Amino acid sequence: MRTQVGLHLNRCVLQGPIFAHNAWVPWLELFDCRIPFFHADRIRVDGTLYLRGLGTTSNTADSAVRLVGARIGRNLELDGACLDNPEGPALHAEGIHVGRALRFRHARATVSCDTGAVQLVNARVRGDLWLDGTTLTNGHGPVLNAEGLHVGGSLLLCSGFEAVAKSKELATIHLMSARVGSRLDLGVGRRFTGKSFGSEPEDPEDPEKRARRPAKIVNTDPSAVTLDLRCATVNELRIPPETVCRPVNGRCTSTSTVVLAELEYGRLSRESAHPYWPHWFSVHARPFEAQPYQHLAAVLRNTGRATEAREVLIALEDERHQTNESATRGSRIWHWVKKRFIGHGYRPGRALVGLAGVFVVALALTWAASSADVVHRSVPRVQNVSSAVVVEDLPDTDFPCRFADTIRLAADLSVPLISTGGRSRCDFKADGGWAMAATIAGLLLQILGWAFATLFVVGFTGVVRRF
Repeated sequence: MRTQVGLHLNRCVLQGPIFAHNAWVPWLELFDCRIPFFHADRIRVDGTLYLRGLGTTSNTADSAVRLVGARIGRNLELDGACLDNPEGPALHAEGIHVGRALRFRHARATVSCDTGAVQLVNARVRGDLWLDGTTLTNGHGPVLNAEGLHVGGSLLLCSGFEAVAKSKELATIHLMSARVGSRLDLGVGRRFTGKSFGSEPEDPEDPEKRARRPAKIVNTDPSAVTLDLRCATVNELRIPPETVCRPVNGRCTSTSTVVLAELEYGRLSRESAHPYWPHWFSVHARPFEAQPYQHLAAVLRNTGRATEAREVLIALEDERHQTNESATRGSRIWHWVKKRFIGHGYRPGRALVGLAGVFVVALALTWAASSADVVHRSVPRVQNVSSAVVVEDLPDTDFPCRFADTIRLAADLSVPLISTGGRSRCDFKADGGWAMAATIAGLLLQILGWAFATLFVVGFTGVVRRF
């Protein structure tokens, strides 16, 4: 069926449903209407399709509003709609194409459907997709099933958006392989987004206070997922801590589970640049994947947050070690050494600090040995060439070392590959218990010096990060 004029219904109550399968109309507007359900598969609307304030009154397994394969030239708007359906979904719009924005703002839907309350699988929206302030409840499945969704603008699940589901198979918000050209917003939204259609909400809570809240996403099934962004691509990501978990004193405040494997985003909003991402990846994300850590570190590094990027990569190495069930005692010791002294290769300066500490200890040792008369200054050899008489080195005698020579001796003991010639001028005596103890201590300091120098090299060159 094709018409040359559109249809406008205002505050109408219809006893029968509306069927518009394969219809072609210039525009279609229903304001504050009450109908059993609205089914229009493959409908083509050149202009706008307004279902503002729509209320459905019938229970149907085929969805309260069904727009499978529809083509909308401009906006599709369901602001203020009430789409309760105990036997099926609220909105089924798989494969829909919307030329501008899809608005489902400040609406309400309570359904029971294992495939999703709002189904936008493989949908295409050239503008923004708005669900801010909407409350969706599904007692037997996900709230938003939008796998393969493409949005040219922003996907706004913000400003008091609430999603409560009981779903074991799919996440409460299922956005696997979705593509968002601008922002995925689960925060407080924009400062002003315009007024939505309809009267004031029935919720007795202050609407302005609710609009300042980030998205609330709940899955009442304890073993299920709340947010699935696997393989999704977003230009800008806004996920405040409250959406998943904001730890208090290092303790979790949420049981949410998210899937973030292969999620790619160009930048983080100010609300998303918080320090809880490693905690999310470690505790709330499943399964363990290195890619979320690495991608977050790359984004932070590109925005000038190199220190935070290193913290994320260090957390990755910690989590990688904890999830390694075949770790041996030696690997656990090596992990501890890497973390403490070079930060898994991302903080090689710690090894230099350790090397400086070894030098200070060596300096204290040589100074104490000099004070205790445990070091001595060698007597120079005297050789009479004309008479061929050679005067051998005298035995150890009490020739005290100069302070400069003790510093050179400390440097030779602690810093590898550097020789100041200190041991040729001043060295530990060969006899006596204290002399032997000082000699052994000097040998241990040499070993520590080589260890810290080696750790610095493998950390600075990145060798430890490659293996």
